[in-house]
Amino acid sequence: MRKLMLIIAIATMTVVANAQNKVTTAKTTPEMVYYYTDFSVTRVKDTTSGKDVYVPFLGKNISLGLDPIKDEKGNIITFEVPIAAFNYITSQGWELWLHDDNYNIIQRWFIRKKVTKQMFEKLTKDEMKTTTSIELIPSAVDELIKITR
Repeated sequence: MRKLMLIIAIATMTVVANAQNKVTTAKTTPEMVYYYTDFSVTRVKDTTSGKDVYVPFLGKNISLGLDPIKDEKGNIITFEVPIAAFNYITSQGWELWLHDDNYNIIQRWFIRKKVTKQMFEKLTKDEMKTTTSIELIPSAVDELIKITR
């Protein structure tokens, strides 16, 4: 019995030592970054059914416009209640990130989604421009101070 236990112990130590010597190569995962855009839910009239519905809109970062979200067939997606639009956008991988206080509470949000660095570069390639000179635009506070002096 002792010989059997000794053989099992030696075999176990050999397996463990061999496993510790193997170098495991980590699978490389692409670097992920956040992509930000606008999200809005707007009450509109569905002319087909004649009912009021809520339509989610996704931002176009270059023009600051918003496009209605469409399905694979090109039909505009609608919901009967606004919260369903929020559930839909989060099911698509977006996170509600920041509410824009200049708008109604359910209308304008900044949303973000983790994308690969390559996808991020593809999405933002037309957004960045360069210039050689800029001029600061005075804020309302600066203008008020200037007037009161």
